[in-house]
Amino acid sequence: MTPTINQNPSLAEAPLEYASPSSLAVAAGSMDALWTVLSGALAAAVLLWVALFNGYPTIFSDTGSYLLTGAFHIALAPFRAPGYSVFIRMTSLGRSPWFTVAAQAILAVYVLRETCNHLIGGGRKFVNLSLLATVCALVALTSLPWLVSLLMPDVFAGLAFLCIFLLAFAGELRRVQRILLAAILTISVAAHTSLFPITALFILAVVILRFGAGQSYELPPASSVLAWLLVPILAAGFWTASQNQEMGLGFRISPSGNAFLLGRLFGDGLAAAFLHENCPKRRFISCRYLSDLPRTEGEFLFWHPLYRDLMKGNPREIDTIVRGTLDAYPRKFILSSAKQTFLQLASLRTGDELRTYAAHDWNNQAMLRVFPGDLQGFESSRQFRGRMLSMPDTVSPIHTTIFWLSLVLSLAFAWAARFARVNKFLASAILFLVINAAVCGALAGVYDRYQSRVAWIIPFCLITYICNLIAERRRCVARQNSPALASFDLIGRNA
Repeated sequence: MTPTINQNPSLAEAPLEYASPSSLAVAAGSMDALWTVLSGALAAAVLLWVALFNGYPTIFSDTGSYLLTGAFHIALAPFRAPGYSVFIRMTSLGRSPWFTVAAQAILAVYVLRETCNHLIGGGRKFVNLSLLATVCALVALTSLPWLVSLLMPDVFAGLAFLCIFLLAFAGELRRVQRILLAAILTISVAAHTSLFPITALFILAVVILRFGAGQSYELPPASSVLAWLLVPILAAGFWTASQNQEMGLGFRISPSGNAFLLGRLFGDGLAAAFLHENCPKRRFISCRYLSDLPRTEGEFLFWHPLYRDLMKGNPREIDTIVRGTLDAYPRKFILSSAKQTFLQLASLRTGDELRTYAAHDWNNQAMLRVFPGDLQGFESSRQFRGRMLSMPDTVSPIHTTIFWLSLVLSLAFAWAARFARVNKFLASAILFLVINAAVCGALAGVYDRYQSRVAWIIPFCLITYICNLIAERRRCVARQNSPALASFDLIGRNA
């Protein structure tokens, strides 16, 4: 009997050789996209290990103020930037801060992936693998997962740096990528008041370098770089001032004015010296406390009655004392600021937020008002029960050692001048860390949390150097295994 021949086989029955090249390309692209999503989701989950281990997102003494400002649109002294409060309100969906830290992890993974793609390259699959390896290394060796799991705006300092670097130097970015990075930069700058001067100074330095470098096919046009960097800063500033005005604080970016700087001047004794010299001649509210003036930044802002009396009686006295102190002791202030900057550069212990947590009742009441349905989960966390205090002391020496070792090894890689993009990234990172230390140390005081929020960037530099070495080794092996590629490279070198 003659067998029946199926003249119209289905696609499932068709042999592989009949599949069209376009359908195979679509299938491969779909698999690559799926792997990108899965690797990103896995990286975000790994970044949240501190919150997962704690049983709840970790909190700091200032967390309650951010929660209340976001939920009820009220201003609480000392006034903080409203950006992060709104971020919590929008991302938590009014239900749980778990959604907020998940959003922080997603933003961090996206910006890290774009950075890996620019600094390492090597195709989508290799970038995905590099991202996973990078995140795992950062989780094990740096402060980044502690920042991602924390209900505070600290994680956005490092993200702001990465966004500025990519917008300034990554010429391969498409418009949609630039828009996303600009949006994340806007959120980052609006999240914390210190990021306005820090990012402004860093952008000024980057723009000078970009205009001085001239045009290159690898770099975006210098004129467009200026727009992509300035628009997010201006948008964040205008939005912040508008929010402060709605809360009755005036159209200002920083309603606290020079309060943090005055606290710093009390901390190094300059403000006390000014008051002792001028109180016999001028009537200051502060003179009532001449025998018991604040001795530290934290004491002035949070515990001493002087700050409350100034805010109620004469807020302008803060500016008067600051200007008078700076006019009276300019040289001492400059020397003190330089000392504060160096101290801040070296003060980067991970977990300062948990180590110095001192607002249990305040945060408990804020959590009850903002997330009443989540109170049981919050009270079941390790931090609430006092079982997280030893962890920062355990990991911070490791992270500090990794930071300095990474800096030395990264400088050694840069000295070899092999990977131009990563060398530029390292130089930019060091500049950003110095600016961060100078602004925070000189204007607010030395705290570990200010520098630990960006310290993870240096180990990230070392990781990208290592990934580039691996990628270079893979290309060498591929050339050795492919005579055609080797001949092509030889022709290219001879040309």
